[in-house]
Amino acid sequence: MKDGMIDVIIPAYKAQGTIIKTLSSIAMQTISDKVDVTIVNDAYGDYSEALNMLKNVLRIKELVLPVNSGPGVARQFGIEHTQHEYFTCIDADDTFASAISLEIMLTGIKARPEYKCLSAGFMQLGEDLQHMIPHNMDMVWMFGKLYDREWIEHYHIRFNETRANEDTGYNTWVKLLADNPKEQIRYIPEIVYFWHNKPDSITRINDGQYAYDQCLCGWVDNMIYAIQNAKRQRPFSGNVIQQIVTVMINLYYYHVETVARKPVFAPQCWEYVKKFYHACYKRIEEDITEEAFAEVFSLCSINKHQSTAFIGIIPYIGVKEFMQKVREEEYNPDDIYKVWAEMPQDLIENNIKCGVCPEGYTNKPF
Repeated sequence: MKDGMIDVIIPAYKAQGTIIKTLSSIAMQTISDKVDVTIVNDAYGDYSEALNMLKNVLRIKELVLPVNSGPGVARQFGIEHTQHEYFTCIDADDTFASAISLEIMLTGIKARPEYKCLSAGFMQLGEDLQHMIPHNMDMVWMFGKLYDREWIEHYHIRFNETRANEDTGYNTWVKLLADNPKEQIRYIPEIVYFWHNKPDSITRINDGQYAYDQCLCGWVDNMIYAIQNAKRQRPFSGNVIQQIVTVMINLYYYHVETVARKPVFAPQCWEYVKKFYHACYKRIEEDITEEAFAEVFSLCSINKHQSTAFIGIIPYIGVKEFMQKVREEEYNPDDIYKVWAEMPQDLIENNIKCGVCPEGYTNKPF
């Protein structure tokens, strides 16, 4: 529908205490008359108080999922039950950065017909002004993105039904398709979105377990998902091949970091390294020259060594030995269940409690 309007989709789970500020940041938009808001309730309570409070200043509705399914499923449900020309997502504890955020985004994506997605800047707010982190040129999180619905539907781009890094999978798929003169992502530097610090978020609780645990599992699953879908639609794309190599090298660094920082998760990490290798990298390995691999490795290494996460780590294995090991070692997809069976029970319970894994995820599905 070419109507120049925006659907704002809010996946919401236990967000009754924060969603008012999110909705208020939408109500203050200079183009609020071009906006419809959809709260997708991920099967917890209701948001009637928020709807009643703002019904006179926003067009707003609530959809309710029958069972708790995670933010990716909630966003996808919202996309499928809305219809405006453009859509964006905002988390139920975040806000738009200013009254002109949506106007900036709408103007930016409409500037040229080849723009199918707009990625604006967003600010990660920490506990104080010393911990404010700007993000630009980002295609990881959903924050600050505006999508052309017709283009998304043309390629049937959908969220994977995982509970970790589902947004990264979605945006990687978008990035791998918007790679030609007629289909592009427009990046703009303006900060349009505030990602608010939440001390009890799943990424911070349990001593940061998520970063070395289900974050990796979800990332690998979503990289496989995005790459396989994009490769089906762009079978000869050099960008898809480069993405495969980039992910494989980043998995090397992820594995080295996990062994050094959180060795309890090293066996799980290794199974997911093998999973990606056999699902994606092995299929294109013969086409990758040493020079091409080295070039991508250099770029990834620069980015990794500039991050604080890798400070003080001396890799126990070189990348060539790593690749040889993953190439030669047997892979059985069911081995992950053996790894999970040996994982400390408190770590399994943490995953279930914080919502990144459903109850019984460690059991074989047969």
